[in-house]
Amino acid sequence: MKDTWGRLTAVLEKMLIVYQAILELSLQKREVLVQSNVPGLETIMKQEENVCFEVTRLDKIRKSIIKELAAIYGITDPKITLSHLAQVADQDEIGNVKNVEQELTTIILKISEVNNVNKQLVEQGLLIVNYSLNLLAQSTVGPTYHPNEKASFPPPNKSLFDSKA
Repeated sequence: MKDTWGRLTAVLEKMLIVYQAILELSLQKREVLVQSNVPGLETIMKQEENVCFEVTRLDKIRKSIIKELAAIYGITDPKITLSHLAQVADQDEIGNVKNVEQELTTIILKISEVNNVNKQLVEQGLLIVNYSLNLLAQSTVGPTYHPNEKASFPPPNKSLFDSKA
């Protein structure tokens, strides 16, 4: 049983390293968003994709170990959590699991905070882009009011894109 708890601790420690990498990428993304560096953003997003695959792989391993521990303790609840297992296990068996779990919780909260700021930066960037597009679109629209209401204005021959290019 100690071996199973040890494997769980090892997987959680690997997950901690991966989540630290995600936090670092999120902080880098913030800088790139502030600078409006699109190629840099693309690079970071590719790195994040690779890291997310690793998180998924490690999470599957974690879940299988938790199911294994649940079977050892005779727990049949399909939604078993680490907290439930920690309540029935001996403190000697748990080892460093609780410490690593606490560190994981802390880093995930930090990632969430950074991602919320990044989300706001993206939304502000989209507002600026939409505003700019609206300004461009309005420059091609005729007057909206004319003393002679029945008069019509032909649309200007301006195009947003140069068709000769």
